[in-house]
Amino acid sequence: MKELLSMADRAAKSPAKILITGESGVGKDLVARHVHIQSSRSGAPYVAVNCAGLTETLLESELFGHVKGSFTGAFRDKRGKIQLAHRGILFLDEVGEMSLRMQALLLRFLENGEIQRGLSRLARFSGPVAAPPGTMRHQREATA
Repeated sequence: MKELLSMADRAAKSPAKILITGESGVGKDLVARHVHIQSSRSGAPYVAVNCAGLTETLLESELFGHVKGSFTGAFRDKRGKIQLAHRGILFLDEVGEMSLRMQALLLRFLENGEIQRGLSRLARFSGPVAAPPGTMRHQREATA
């Protein structure tokens, strides 16, 4: 446990993205919260998203937001969780359960900090992302 907290403390001092692995129920969210509290970003939001609990379209809207009129029922602009976590920490649980399309969209954000809402709005955001892979279903299938 001391070794884990020591690694988490080192991660908290880094601007790098963090991958937290472990079986379901071992406390990945607690480690991510510890990193947040120990980091210079502790005054900014900590936003957690369970990626396995949402359909692909809802997850896309939740993470990236949407603009008014981008789909039926989008009556107003909505900021996504990525934007809400700007300068804080975004904890994505069960990313391995996302569709490959959603993983590709997330990868674009992780690589360059850019998200696109609707057809034309491109915005940049920063902040570490703690992303535990969950069951890694798609990763295992891809390598099998």
